[in-house]
This record gives sequence, structure tokens and C-alpha cells, in this order.
Amino acid sequence: MNSQQFETYVPVYDMVPEKWEEARQFLVEHLKKISNAVNIREVGFFLDEELLSGKSFIPGVTLPGNPSIARSVFRKVIEFGTLPNAGTKFVPHGIVFNNNFTLIQLFGSATDPIGLTALPLPLAAAAPFQIELYMNSTDIIVVTGSARSNYTRVFVVVEYILEL
Repeated sequence: MNSQQFETYVPVYDMVPEKWEEARQFLVEHLKKISNAVNIREVGFFLDEELLSGKSFIPGVTLPGNPSIARSVFRKVIEFGTLPNAGTKFVPHGIVFNNNFTLIQLFGSATDPIGLTALPLPLAAAAPFQIELYMNSTDIIVVTGSARSNYTRVFVVVEYILEL
């Protein structure tokens, strides 16, 4: 495997062969390298709909006639609303969560626009100040051990693959 496939920078070239046949092959190969470098970039969009993140995950099960191809990582942002006040809150995520679903990342943030503080989700802290974050097949679930309803801007990011 060519190490260029794992590079994140567009290669720079300053010489192209003068003979067209050599130049053509050179250009085709270098356009592939440029395409790979551009295509492996992470997409900067964080939207409330399922979209390709631009990330690739290790190849999955290789079936006969199916080469070992990296799997596409999807991303979706869930607007969670207000954190619960020492309790549990469920918010539907709308993601197809079946036996092919694999979670890659689950993280979030909560902002108190009045007190001007912000927290990461989940929050590792001594009880009762911790905040748990997890999901099941239908919902994003947040559990707070203390009063957190002042955090009214809460977003959860889910990154996942949908194939084995």
C-alpha cells in the first residue's frame, strides 16, 4: 500500500516529464494522489442530518469478490435541548441502529448561556456531579447526578459505521 494514501497533505510537484507518454502517466498517478489526499480529509460540517464525515474506518469483513475496503464513517449532530435536573433525559436520534451499526464516537457539549460556563459530555466527576452520555437503538440518553437545567444549549455528536 502506498504511504501517500495515509498522507493528509496535497503533494507538491515541480517537474513533469517532457515527453507526453511519460507526462500522461505521471499526471494520472499524481492526480490519484491528490484525490486521495483531498478525499481523506475530515468534513467540517456538523449537521443535524446523517452525512459522510470524510473519515474512513478499518476494512470490515471481506467477502469473496469484495476487496478489503475501508468503511465510511457517518456523523449526525443531535440537538439535545436542556440537560436534566438530577435525572435522565431521552432524545430520539433517528439513526438506523441495527446489527450492522457500530458506534465510533459519541461526545457532546453543554453550555449555560446565563452563567457563562460550558461542560463536555460525558463529564467524569465525583458523584453526584458526573454526567453520563450513552445511546440505545432509538435515543440519546443523558443522566445527570445534580442540578444541570441551567445548561440549555446541548449538542451530541454521533459518529458511526453502518456496515460490518
